[in-house]
Amino acid sequence: MNKFVRSTPYALTVFVALASTAMAAPQTGVAAFVSEGRTYQASYAARNQAISVTIDGIVYRGNYAAHAKDSSLGAGDAPVGKWGRAFLFASSAKVLQCQLDSGFPRVSGRCQGADGRNFDLKPGARVKRPRSGSAAARPSS
Repeated sequence: MNKFVRSTPYALTVFVALASTAMAAPQTGVAAFVSEGRTYQASYAARNQAISVTIDGIVYRGNYAAHAKDSSLGAGDAPVGKWGRAFLFASSAKVLQCQLDSGFPRVSGRCQGADGRNFDLKPGARVKRPRSGSAAARPSS
């Protein structure tokens, strides 16, 4: 038996394992917007490149793009990070503009609001909320 025939099952196994890993990559997740010691949990969906975050009661929604210099996302003169950029809009006409240094799920970058407020964008962890029946959720007497 030649080397190719003997190595083909192994190569096929490696290919299937890599393909399974790629397909198992998260399609949704969380990120953290951090500013002035406060963390705001954001959620993203890789399928439609959407991201949303609530900051001080205002909901911002938008999209991100990798290699945004080649995309039609937002203004052409907006700063772009090493990986891409994002624009998030609130119904109150407020805007967050983000420069992404790395993509999701290990996102990192910087965002700035129209008011000049700066945010660090980092990978997030889901916030655990106490269950309604737990001792932490019951008022103390």
